[in-house]
Amino acid sequence: MEKLAYLVIGAAVAVIVMTLFPLAQDTNGASDTAKAPMQMTMSGMVGHSHPPREVSAELPAPTVTHLVFPDAMDGYNVQILTENFTFTPSRINRKSVFNEGHAHIYLNGAKIARAYSMWFHLPGSLMQPGENTVTVTLNANDHGEWSRDGEPISSTVIVHGPVTRGGQVTR
Repeated sequence: MEKLAYLVIGAAVAVIVMTLFPLAQDTNGASDTAKAPMQMTMSGMVGHSHPPREVSAELPAPTVTHLVFPDAMDGYNVQILTENFTFTPSRINRKSVFNEGHAHIYLNGAKIARAYSMWFHLPGSLMQPGENTVTVTLNANDHGEWSRDGEPISSTVIVHGPVTRGGQVTR
């Protein structure tokens, strides 16, 4: 029970710190013009060769946003928040089913990992000094990127890193 209390308190402190000292800027609400460079970059990302998967017009489109919290030990913790989407790690590399699958995590345009649930740890050693772009895409079981009207279903946050502790860069 004590561990749960620490977890809840820690999450609350992280939200307060992120509110008072924003480390990240969510660009989901940006205008279409502001989002265009990222969308163009998304199609050319390193190692990104899976075909897009258009969400059926008859189904509610999934949405994704994510939060990036500094980790007390190293790097950042990424919380992936979705609607109309189910993480299905047991079905990876199988037939695509609408609005289910996993997420791909990109750092500065390069795919660094898959996420099979709403949490992912981003090691500080992967971060460059200054501005870093963390993008999350929703992907089908066959890794195809879910899209709506030809646009990837994704979320992008700018993080300033790497995290420093006592003047020392966390690596």
